Amino acid sequence: MKQRIITGALLAIFLAVIIYFGEGNLEFLFSGLAVLLSFTASFEFSRMVSKNKRFSPISYSPVVFSTLFTLLSVIFFDKTWFYLFVFIYIMSLLLVYALLYVFYDDFKKEDFSIQILTVLYTSVGFIAFAYLRAESIHLIIYLFLVAMLTDVFAYFIGVKFGKHRLAEKISPKKSIEGAIAGLVLGGLISGLYAYFLEVFTINVVLVILISFALSVISQIGDLIASKFKREYGIKDYSQIFPGHGGVLDRFDSSMFAAILLMIIIMVI
Repeated sequence: MKQRIITGALLAIFLAVIIYFGEGNLEFLFSGLAVLLSFTASFEFSRMVSKNKRFSPISYSPVVFSTLFTLLSVIFFDKTWFYLFVFIYIMSLLLVYALLYVFYDDFKKEDFSIQILTVLYTSVGFIAFAYLRAESIHLIIYLFLVAMLTDVFAYFIGVKFGKHRLAEKISPKKSIEGAIAGLVLGGLISGLYAYFLEVFTINVVLVILISFALSVISQIGDLIASKFKREYGIKDYSQIFPGHGGVLDRFDSSMFAAILLMIIIMVI
């Protein structure tokens, strides 16, 4: 626990510095971090799905495609043809893997689907991170606040009062009581932050509802990451952050919430 607290504190300080200074001429600091996180996450996921398989460079091709997708996206955000780029990139990705499936005998349909999943799973969330920070410092703080408070309240209240398991086969320690506490308290507190800091120009009820939605999505993201680990028989994606695991262990919930928040910001 001590190691987990120390690592968590150091990580929080590092992120705070990058978030604070990552704008204007130094915008590349946070954008670069998003690309680095995408690279590391794609490597972690590729290594997991390749576990107990014969090594093949193709198995790690998602590392290249995911990192490149994130990098080009943060470069082209402000371009009018950004959405066209995203469409072309995804279609090109499908074409590359389709050709591998047709002409490379060792590339099976399971490889086709898992590698597409790897690229999208380890890039879109981090692209959303960079997009939100480029829009406003308060947006990215709000995102991490929702994910962090949801996780903290769900854990401590779940440990204290949890009686009913939420998803016992996936994450035995998570409880329905904890999930509800994380949703209500995490969503409410972060929602008030967003309202008083004027993250959105909408009324407080809608802000709270958005915060609740982000809290739900963050918990779903956490469960999905846990499901992947359980299916592949691993405890953590890596040991980059002692006591916390890897990039995917640390950012699994906020990745999903970031995608939803990015969509919301684009719409409202």
